[in-house]
Amino acid sequence: METFDLKPGKEVGIIKNAIREAILDGEIRNEYDEAFAFMLKIANDLGLVRKEIKS
Repeated sequence: METFDLKPGKEVGIIKNAIREAILDGEIRNEYDEAFAFMLKIANDLGLVRKEIKS
C-alpha cells in the first residue's frame, strides 16, 4: 500500500491474492525480493503507478 500510496481496497486484495497464489503454485518463492518484484508486475498490469521516493 505504501509503495503505491493506496488505501485499503480492491487493488490491494488483487495484489495480495496474486502473490499468495503465485507462491502456492510455485511460480515464485516465498521470499521478499521475489514477492516484491511480482507485486510490481501485477500493479503495473493494473495500471498502478509507484509513488515517488523522496530523498
